[in-house]
Amino acid sequence: MNVHYESKYKKIKRQIKKLVFENAALCDEVAEVQTELCAAREERRYLVKRLLRHEGFENVGKEDNPAEAGSFSTQKLSTSKKRGPKKRQRATSTGGGSVEQERDGITLSEKKFNVDIYGKPKFPINLSNILLHSMGEILPTNSNFHNEHWIYPVGYMITRIYAHPKEPQRKCVFTCKILNNAGMPQFQIIPDNDLDSVFFGESANVCHQGLLETLQRSLADVTKLPLRVQGEKFFGLGNTTIQSLLQNQEDFKHCANFKSFLSAAEWNFPEDKDPTICYEALQSIIAMSAYHTMPEVKDEPPDELFELN
Repeated sequence: MNVHYESKYKKIKRQIKKLVFENAALCDEVAEVQTELCAAREERRYLVKRLLRHEGFENVGKEDNPAEAGSFSTQKLSTSKKRGPKKRQRATSTGGGSVEQERDGITLSEKKFNVDIYGKPKFPINLSNILLHSMGEILPTNSNFHNEHWIYPVGYMITRIYAHPKEPQRKCVFTCKILNNAGMPQFQIIPDNDLDSVFFGESANVCHQGLLETLQRSLADVTKLPLRVQGEKFFGLGNTTIQSLLQNQEDFKHCANFKSFLSAAEWNFPEDKDPTICYEALQSIIAMSAYHTMPEVKDEPPDELFELN
């Protein structure tokens, strides 16, 4: 009987020893994979920084020189560039023929960036807070891709900097896209440093709400982020330059449901002060919350209180 248990004990001991070695080998392999992942993350961050530098995010203030930047309008390529402002002045003074320009609120000749030999803009276009990669194509016959105040061109893509959804104090480059999913628009917000956290839906507000809810969970112990969903604004569709580019497309006038873009006065907050869109504004709220949650250090009581009468 003892011999039976002894053989059983030795067999279990050998299995345990084998499992210990397997566990050690797996630990070594996991450590090696983690090292490779860390190296891959560093390489990715380095490439993202180089991409931002190449696409002009770090040289926003240096591209305002009109001598270096080309005019968006084809009037700069011709010799009649001085006639544009005079015609606009006559139209506004007489009150006729300026309905379209007053409704648009901005003309293409007022924006300056590089153009090709045909007068079309060269992408990407740096718009300070966002980088426009593609304007996409307007689908006027499909009412799902436009409404009373917004137009959603298929293939539209921008990138912008905002807080990482899981690490709000770290910057992250977000790619915003509009795609055609079987006749319905599909909006996507893709953080470059975390491709597993992709926000998508049938409206821009659904994507923006998902991003803000993830940020709220990450900031639960720090501050309460206001849930102001403004999907179109996050996608850059409220930018006046992008709206002008949309108005310049031939299919813009054929969007039957569209009436006019929302003006900047109709927004609740300016973009540079909105923590749901601007990275700097969000960091200000986080810093103020951290300051107010610090324990107050009170002065020590005077020695006279401890003296006996």
